[in-house]
Amino acid sequence: MVMFVAHEDADTRIEVYPTQQLVRLTWKEAVPGPKYRDTLLRLLEIVRAHGLKHWLSDGRRMGPILFADQAWTMSAYVPLLVEAGMARIAIVSSEDVLNRIAVDRMVNATPADVPYTIAFFQDPSIAQLWLMDRAGSAAVPAR
Repeated sequence: MVMFVAHEDADTRIEVYPTQQLVRLTWKEAVPGPKYRDTLLRLLEIVRAHGLKHWLSDGRRMGPILFADQAWTMSAYVPLLVEAGMARIAIVSSEDVLNRIAVDRMVNATPADVPYTIAFFQDPSIAQLWLMDRAGSAAVPAR
């Protein structure tokens, strides 16, 4: 499987699997405010540049997401994901309770008509397998 690292810094790592149309964002720590937004916008640029349709967000080490960042994600970022043609998002849950609450809040606030499916996982390997399943399984694994 071909993979290249599109970005890496102290906070995040973004890997691209072009054949699978997959992008993997690994959060290394809590990333608040402008750094959070810049990371998501960078990811979006990579999605657009490579025609990616599947996103694995590995948030196991990410901390809380500020309320302002949650609001920005829902009002500004989700429409951009829709526009970019995202098909599936796999979220590997954080160990941080406040992060899980924030992510749940954002997922629950996602409009029902978005064209992508979101699923939660404990294991990033299983999440990646789900994203690469070409059969189009719409089953959402239990949290």
